Amino acid sequence: MILPSGNRLIDTLLEGGLHTGELTHIYGEAAAGKTTLALQFVQSAYRIGIFSLYINSESTSPIPRLEQIANREFEKLKERITLVSPMSFQQQGKMVANLESYVREGTKLVVVDTMTKLYRSVLSNKKQNYAAHRQLNTQTGILKGIIKQRDIALLILNQARGSFNTDTDFEPVAKNIMEYWADRTLRMGIGNKTGERIIEYQKNDNKPIKRSLYLTDQGLEVQSKGIDRQ
Repeated sequence: MILPSGNRLIDTLLEGGLHTGELTHIYGEAAAGKTTLALQFVQSAYRIGIFSLYINSESTSPIPRLEQIANREFEKLKERITLVSPMSFQQQGKMVANLESYVREGTKLVVVDTMTKLYRSVLSNKKQNYAAHRQLNTQTGILKGIIKQRDIALLILNQARGSFNTDTDFEPVAKNIMEYWADRTLRMGIGNKTGERIIEYQKNDNKPIKRSLYLTDQGLEVQSKGIDRQ
């Protein structure tokens, strides 16, 4: 099954949208619109009767933005959208290990926003960093195994950090883990025009495909409306 976002440029980049049984990885700088894009997929799934699980580790709730994109209150949306919020990296690990208990019948989309936020909060020394890195790899592997077995689309949002690579100014956090498990990767950056966001589809060793979209009240759109929101 393929779950569309409703945005033709993004859906074309992803060969129709999010594919069940696959992990789609989206990373980018702050305010690039990663959460907005994820919520567009959630809203699109809701409209076609599909259940979603949204794991939110961010300090802010995605509900107001989701209500804005969907143009309806969460009280109605929660019929098909489950929202859970781990408060620590350890709790995130427990939620992942017990994911089956959060996935309702009919769920075809799981979103993790953001996979590495709580992971970065526990990094302190070499020993702790190694343990956290290993745990992050385990969590990602468990998620991948479950979604393949259950035929669910997995969308992981990720933070970015500065890169020593002269070809790019930033790269995903825990790059080696995400590259190993991800089936598809989107890179999101901020463009030069008001509200402009640059989306790059990175597949294997091929040259990235770049597209320009604009952040509006309704989400990421092809045409600019002069509104810049995260």
